[in-house]
Amino acid sequence: MASPRAPRSTAVATVIAALLVSSCSVLGGTPGERTFYVSPTGDDSARGTSQGTAWRTLDRASAARLVPGDRLLLQGGATFEGRLRIDADDAGDPGRPVVVGSFGDGRARIESRQDAAVLVIDTSGVRIGDLVVVGKGAEGVVPGSAGVRFYSDLAGGRMLDAVGVSGVDASGFVNGVEIGAANIGSGFRDAVVDDVVTHDNRDAGLAVYGPELDPASPAYAHEGLTVSRVTAFGNHGDPANTRHNTGSGIVVGSVRGATVSGSVAHDNGGSGGSGEGPVGIWTYDSDQVVIEHSLSYRNRTARLADGGGFGLDQNTSNSVMQYNLSYDNHGPGFLVYTGQENDVHRGSVVRFNVSSGDARRWSIYGGITVLGRTDDVRVYQNTVVMAPQRSDPSSALRLGPGISGVVVRNNLFVSRGAGPLVVAEQGIGRTVAVLAGNGYTADGVPWSVRWGSRSFGAPEAWRAGTGQETESGAPTGVVADPLLPGPLVGLTATVADDPAVDAGFVPGAGSPLLRAGLDLTALLAPEAGLLDRTGAPVPLTGSDVGALQRR
Repeated sequence: MASPRAPRSTAVATVIAALLVSSCSVLGGTPGERTFYVSPTGDDSARGTSQGTAWRTLDRASAARLVPGDRLLLQGGATFEGRLRIDADDAGDPGRPVVVGSFGDGRARIESRQDAAVLVIDTSGVRIGDLVVVGKGAEGVVPGSAGVRFYSDLAGGRMLDAVGVSGVDASGFVNGVEIGAANIGSGFRDAVVDDVVTHDNRDAGLAVYGPELDPASPAYAHEGLTVSRVTAFGNHGDPANTRHNTGSGIVVGSVRGATVSGSVAHDNGGSGGSGEGPVGIWTYDSDQVVIEHSLSYRNRTARLADGGGFGLDQNTSNSVMQYNLSYDNHGPGFLVYTGQENDVHRGSVVRFNVSSGDARRWSIYGGITVLGRTDDVRVYQNTVVMAPQRSDPSSALRLGPGISGVVVRNNLFVSRGAGPLVVAEQGIGRTVAVLAGNGYTADGVPWSVRWGSRSFGAPEAWRAGTGQETESGAPTGVVADPLLPGPLVGLTATVADDPAVDAGFVPGAGSPLLRAGLDLTALLAPEAGLLDRTGAPVPLTGSDVGALQRR
């Protein structure tokens, strides 16, 4: 017997088909194959399906139902006011995305006095590209605004796939680009942010976020994020914000599985009102995040915290900072930190990075800093050069209270007119942190290490007093001029991988760093071919100490 629902289903299908036919007759074209146009000289009563019948306003474009495969194009070089909204009635098929962009010469410009210039909410399969979005609040930045915002407030357990933004310039908002979710497990999967410039926003250039992590059962809003070729600058922070950090370049939160690569954060921060400071590029409340081949410089903080280049911050697990360059930041070049009293923050790797002239503001940080309740941290094959400081000079490596399972191996630490090479807080012994095979160079200052309440002016005394820089009863480490060609400080790199800068940190012929590295096998998961920042092979035994290998 046929289901009693069958006649009703047939009737509904007939009505839907009729509506689709009616829609096509009004708008023209087959749904999923249509291109709609918007122009300042258009007419909202027109069909919108050609440049000659373009719509005029973003309100009209927002009212249209965009089905998977449709395109919405704004006239290049023209300016539109208001907000474009794409919601649960639009798009929805990751395999056939709705595409929003520009037509003609140049990029279209959206000036918005609303909560967003482009809002994509509770739907998947949407690509936003080739636009300039500018906040235009009459009384300044509109509270809670974003240039491009992807947001989901769906109930837990439903991911939205394949959204992305590329070729966009965003300025004048609270956050330039946002990806956010109200619930765990109901954010965005495989979101892409590529070739985006986000600048002069009040809070952050790019912000990815979700609900606060539950340390008893870690779970995340988003999954599979890709951030590439993003430049974030001039996002100085909100002086009125006294609740949380503000003024960062790129912030990734509540994500499992993310990559940030080929990106640049510079001249951010310096105006925030919170006791928490900003960082150029960082992640928190996340798992399996890789930050690589990126550049962070001249980032600032207005408070006694942060202002650094890169960070793996609270509740971050199984994550990596590699192949990055950090210079001239108020805070540490590379920070592994949590202020939380739980066991989530673990599995961090910091390798093949260069920090030059970082931690410029005070000695609570070093060029590389590890502190808080963080476990299983591997720091190897990095180069840190500390620049001269007038007062309260910083160390190249800072190990703070609460850490455990920290291995520091085959790094080069240079103090040029700065503080001690290493500073470790009270109670850090070989069961907590092990340093071996590193290079230590004091240039213009006495050689020194501060370990708890004790200070050591020679490597031999340090080894004897702490057991550090020894392995199987034999002394390790290199204390000599590394013969780096430089320049080592005062860098002017503006791209993530600058060959001219890299060349300054490659050990010269006859350097004592050459082939002096200790075995790395125990620090690595099985992986094929270890490489440095420039792609030079790194042997597991007998590498050159530091971030760059001499080919």
